[in-house]
Amino acid sequence: MHRLAHWWMVGAPAGQAESIFPIDDRRQLPFDEIAPMTLSASTSQAPSRYLLTLLSLTLTALCGCALAGSPPLYHLTRLEVPGAWSVTVKDINNVGQAVGTYQDQDFVSHAVLWDDAGWHELAIPAGAEVLGIAYAINDAGQIVGTADDFMTLRGLLWNAATPDQYTVIGDGTALQVQPNGISENGVVVGSVRWQQGVPNHAFVWQDSTGLVDYGLQDPTMLDPDQNARWSDVNSAGRIVGNWYTQSSNVHATVGQVGSVAVQSMSDMTESLPSFPAAINEAGLSVGVGLDPATAKLVPVIFSLDGTFTQIPGAILDQVNGAALDINAAGVIVGSAGIGTQSGPGLGLKAWVWRDGTIHDLFDVVDDTGGLTSFRGGTAINDLGVIVGNGRDASDAPASFMLTPILVDPVFVDGFDPAP
Repeated sequence: MHRLAHWWMVGAPAGQAESIFPIDDRRQLPFDEIAPMTLSASTSQAPSRYLLTLLSLTLTALCGCALAGSPPLYHLTRLEVPGAWSVTVKDINNVGQAVGTYQDQDFVSHAVLWDDAGWHELAIPAGAEVLGIAYAINDAGQIVGTADDFMTLRGLLWNAATPDQYTVIGDGTALQVQPNGISENGVVVGSVRWQQGVPNHAFVWQDSTGLVDYGLQDPTMLDPDQNARWSDVNSAGRIVGNWYTQSSNVHATVGQVGSVAVQSMSDMTESLPSFPAAINEAGLSVGVGLDPATAKLVPVIFSLDGTFTQIPGAILDQVNGAALDINAAGVIVGSAGIGTQSGPGLGLKAWVWRDGTIHDLFDVVDDTGGLTSFRGGTAINDLGVIVGNGRDASDAPASFMLTPILVDPVFVDGFDPAP
């Protein structure tokens, strides 16, 4: 699983989209509103008791809603860290564990895990202002993220069972190691920059091989600004990512674990800006692609042949948007109204695409939990549980988990107590 680790999320004022920037530019940004975060659960391979309880919500509230109109589709739970100024969730696995980051009152970012026992800070290298972010978690509880001391960006690997321990990804010689995703069998993908002034290369890390540099999409390209990065990887070893020369010139790529190469996804993705954010076990990926009719980036699904198709209605009432994750059943979550962003990121609204229908998530929850807006559905697991981000009444970044409400068929057409 993954969570857009290759983009740096920066909070925006009310009414504006969150902005994202390539990792190369992250040191030029103010840190007073940076806030990624997550939710995590136990390392058991079965869903946690907490998650199962939520999935088995009582029908009492539903009956009342059904009388007034359509019942809600999701039960909302706030993901919080006591005393945090902001919280941003990044990923959730199939056992209910979530990961992300929170900012304390001094605006220092901390990597965090949530599970049915509560929240747990993930250890990072010592330092007064080392910024920690957890981006992705698999079902075994393996977590990838970063620690940034403003000199070196270290890629880290944690285990949910031992949050006070970490492993540094790579041999420590690279200037920046940015892990973006981890498969169910522990393969980590992302980007690496070996020294200042050279481009980012895509990499694959495995415990058996260490960090392997997969290079660039076109090593013969004369443009010194060509960069490559992987976004996500599935258990079959299919990798998706992108190459770019500047933020407005981004094109989807594909690869295979064990084959050291970065390949164009298709002729279509070479001719149109495109950026896959996530891939499921079937090999379908989602992200953004340019709609030639409007010249806007829109949420898309990438087929196995590399072509992409716009997700109908996924921009809601906005002009653009992004798909951020897809689960095994093909349910997709994302954001609408991403402003001038050149890749997947948080916007002004959050949506889910299920059963061929787009839903504005803010309109289909049983309670908004004190949030004034949802900015994006960030990740979805195979049980249909969604994690996402929004803003609270003080306009601080805040996070939530949405658990599908199970409707008893007896109530679908109304309840008649008569025998």
